[in-house]
Amino acid sequence: MQFPENTIIDYFGSNEMSLGTVVKVSGERLHVQGATPQINKISPRQVLATYGDAGKNPLNQLAAMQLQIQETMAEIDLELLWEELQPQANQTLPLEEITNTYFTKATSLQLSAMARKLIEDKLHFQRQGKEFLVRSVEGVKELENLLRQRAERAALKERQRAWLQDVLTGNKTIPVPVPEEMEQIVQHSQDYLLNGFNSDTINLLSAVNAKQSTRETALKLLRLTDRLPEDADEFLLVNGIHAGFSKEAMKHASEIPELAELPDEMQKRLDLTEEFAFSIDDEWTHEIDDALSFRKEADRLLVGIHLAAPSCFVQKGDILDDAAVERPLSLYLPTTTVTMFPPDVSCRLASLDEGKLRPTMSFQVEFSTDGEIIDWRLSSAQIRVQKHLTYLEADQMLTNGSDAPLASTLRELQRLADILQSSREEAGGVNLNRPELKIMVRQGKITVTEDDQETPSHYLVREFMILANHLAAKYALRHQIPVIYRAQDPPSEPVTTMTCYDPLEFDQMVRKMKKTRLSTYPQAHAGLGLDLYTQVSSPIRRYADLVIQRQLAAHLENQPPPYTQEELFAVLDNVEQTTMQNRSLEREAKRFWLLEYLRREYMDCPLDATIVRLDGSLVLAELNRFYERGVVMTRERLQTGEKIQVRILEINPKGGRMALEIINRK
Repeated sequence: MQFPENTIIDYFGSNEMSLGTVVKVSGERLHVQGATPQINKISPRQVLATYGDAGKNPLNQLAAMQLQIQETMAEIDLELLWEELQPQANQTLPLEEITNTYFTKATSLQLSAMARKLIEDKLHFQRQGKEFLVRSVEGVKELENLLRQRAERAALKERQRAWLQDVLTGNKTIPVPVPEEMEQIVQHSQDYLLNGFNSDTINLLSAVNAKQSTRETALKLLRLTDRLPEDADEFLLVNGIHAGFSKEAMKHASEIPELAELPDEMQKRLDLTEEFAFSIDDEWTHEIDDALSFRKEADRLLVGIHLAAPSCFVQKGDILDDAAVERPLSLYLPTTTVTMFPPDVSCRLASLDEGKLRPTMSFQVEFSTDGEIIDWRLSSAQIRVQKHLTYLEADQMLTNGSDAPLASTLRELQRLADILQSSREEAGGVNLNRPELKIMVRQGKITVTEDDQETPSHYLVREFMILANHLAAKYALRHQIPVIYRAQDPPSEPVTTMTCYDPLEFDQMVRKMKKTRLSTYPQAHAGLGLDLYTQVSSPIRRYADLVIQRQLAAHLENQPPPYTQEELFAVLDNVEQTTMQNRSLEREAKRFWLLEYLRREYMDCPLDATIVRLDGSLVLAELNRFYERGVVMTRERLQTGEKIQVRILEINPKGGRMALEIINRK
């Protein structure tokens, strides 16, 4: 068919019929203009009918033709046509055949009218290109039912939106009554906040209050309706952290047998149960992921560094692994602990509990009496921890001069740890640790205590964990196992280890340090003073460590690595981002409760502080006992490092802000 320029055509669009004038023919495409200036490019196959030359005034001709088509459409009784075509129900018929059934011998005008009528109809016919499916009586009834259900859902959604708008605005008496048909949205809000389950209903929450996050709106709804569980941690809920696990994950974890019930697994592991292994950790820790052992053989000192092996129980891609990817870091919050694995794994099966047979990844390191590493080996092993110590108990043994065997062992290990630390510092390693506070909230009561991470036993454990990570990196490099290394470039200026914390000096030193980064090939870690480094020492608490452990464990068992280098980097890069977000939330939670504690206990008390920053009119000071910073409201001339005495003017725990005023300059 030829389409001269200025010809009026009627053609099939994506969702409707369109009238237009051919303004240009370009190869296999027609350039068509309708009633608007827009030019559409169509295929000749889309054309249904032609209506001659548009003359000198195409717009008038198009309008006249459109009117004729509409008049013809008014003549068509579509339901009568559908009934007549029922013998051909569920068949796809050409438009011309359908039009001829109604008009006997269809004209172009009647074809155009019928096409529009069929496309507009959503019940009896279904368009399929340039043909139409004739629905059966049953099909129409099903569609009518579906359309009715859609209308009912839309009406319900509108009522829910109006109810939410009413409940969430203005002052309401708690509990706000919940009509029966609104129970769904309240239940879905609970599921969303407590378990992370999403639904279409949740979109309403974001729609009714754009100024708040969806989680904040859901939390407000549950508060107003008195449906928030008593033990709910609002900080976790608002930030999308779910302390619990799905029923399926909990069931899976509870059904995993202990190592003692897995003879084949035990057979593969080096038996180190005769070694006197002991663990050192905080008194409140239930995820014990490392232990040490020590013995002398003539002039050799044999140190065992034993790391928990959750890879024995959690496989790549299983339900527990998927759960851990979503929460790749155990969170220790003032109100609760959010573990990476269900308690059956993190606090029982994999935890190196006293007296229990447990799988480990063990480094056996041979030292000379002067602290030089002579040899070492890595094994998939099994141990039985003989004694669990708290850091306080270990520190007491190290300082009270006891001649008990375990005290002597600790002193030997401390001597080796000092040598290891000195060696790292000689290579440029530095120790920059800010003092920490232990903040706990139980039944609304806040307790704040110093959490000294610089005690002898903390140093001891830290050095041997650094050594284990260093040796893991060396093992991977030696055997060409794909792992992700952690690297840090040298500082911009010389940095030295701080023997006593000073907030101003700490800030200056930290600003000189470069950020650590992930690397697919071995590089130095300047901050630790090591030529290569990875992390494998906390596989119960850090997903990245578990991934590296799987790589090493596979090699030890003569299996191919579960991750390629590309997969490793993709997995760990994603995990690293989530981990950083979770650590930020951990800091926010601790800051919130510390500020709340200061608000309750220290609003009218003089507090010692140090000026740490002067930036124009902005003056920041750090409270000496609490290591927390606030804005000093003053016009006095001050110097960084100056010691002052302040009083808290205002605290906003939710906003993370604290304002101070000077009451004395020292």
